[in-house]
Amino acid sequence: MNLRSTAFCIGLTLGSVLYAQNQTSNLSAISIEKDNDFNGFDLFDLDNKQLFVLAEHWHNIKSVPRASMKVLKYLHKNGNVRILAIEQGRSAAHLINQYLESEDTILLRNITRNTMFWGKENYAFFQDLLEFNKTLPEKERIIVQSVDIEYKMESAIFVINDLIKGKQIPSSLDQTVGQFREIFEETRDHREQFDGLSVMFYYDKEMVTQLVRNTLYDLENQPSVYLDLFGSDFVQFATMILDMDDGLMFDYSNPNTNYKFRDRLIYGKFIQLLETYPNQSILCVIGMRHATEGSSIGKLNTMAYSPLQGKVMNIRISALFHKSFMTSDLRRINYTFPDQLKTNQATLIKHDLNDPKFKFKKSFDYTLFINESGNLTPFENVYKEEN
Repeated sequence: MNLRSTAFCIGLTLGSVLYAQNQTSNLSAISIEKDNDFNGFDLFDLDNKQLFVLAEHWHNIKSVPRASMKVLKYLHKNGNVRILAIEQGRSAAHLINQYLESEDTILLRNITRNTMFWGKENYAFFQDLLEFNKTLPEKERIIVQSVDIEYKMESAIFVINDLIKGKQIPSSLDQTVGQFREIFEETRDHREQFDGLSVMFYYDKEMVTQLVRNTLYDLENQPSVYLDLFGSDFVQFATMILDMDDGLMFDYSNPNTNYKFRDRLIYGKFIQLLETYPNQSILCVIGMRHATEGSSIGKLNTMAYSPLQGKVMNIRISALFHKSFMTSDLRRINYTFPDQLKTNQATLIKHDLNDPKFKFKKSFDYTLFINESGNLTPFENVYKEEN
């Protein structure tokens, strides 16, 4: 055999080995576009799963709302998902559900202005969710629920005023409900100049803190007056007040301060959600920290006392960060499969403890990697000055 033939045979052999190395059942190229292309999504093992978690590698990734909508549609059809759980307060969930029921675009604008869903991509997500719900029988439509505290006071104060709109407030509630109406009306003209309030405390924090504490005390002493005023909305109001109190205790400017406090509350809210919807599955989009080992979601999946033990699918959702991979496991996978992550729009990766190429130490079952970079797109006119 001459040198040319020998080289050709060696090259063919090496090529076959490399090709074999690059074939795996743990990687699937997928589409996250607004279409019905679900090729590759069958990599998800849905058996016995009731809680599906999309754990954001970092908040405000531009393409996460689009990817979340695609995953939601797939899990609705194949995983019995009927609940979308959000890392925001009960007020945000209330506004979204109102929009999904009424199709009122003014409500959608108020979601953008008052909640943490401030990006144009979030706006498009809720429009798409409405259109999706309209294709479904009423009993199969997606409902949005909160698994977090009220840390965006503007959202809760907006909803409180929506609940009391047009009602005569009894004089005995002037210093509680009456004050919520007063501070809301005082700032109406200024607030409505903006598309969004990108601040944690648009209203004076100390004033709101005292108002919430006064209202909690008053709720305990004259609950019947509140029940008469709010009627069927009483639970919504009372729960928001409780969650506002928790939100004011949590130092959002330094989440490490009270992280365990908030994470325990998130755990409890998941349990309540499961009790309310025992026969339906849940998709939750949440920060990755709440889904790692030892966190609320980690405990839901691993602790013997959890009703969701072994029933959680934990999916990290990540993207390019300034054209680079954020973690060593993604860099390792990209090195092993160089034609995969940066060739396809999105890649679904199944982590495998028995395969060093796909091992991941933080307890995630999958990674959904998106071959895009960039943050959410804000609306043009956003208020950013803290009061």
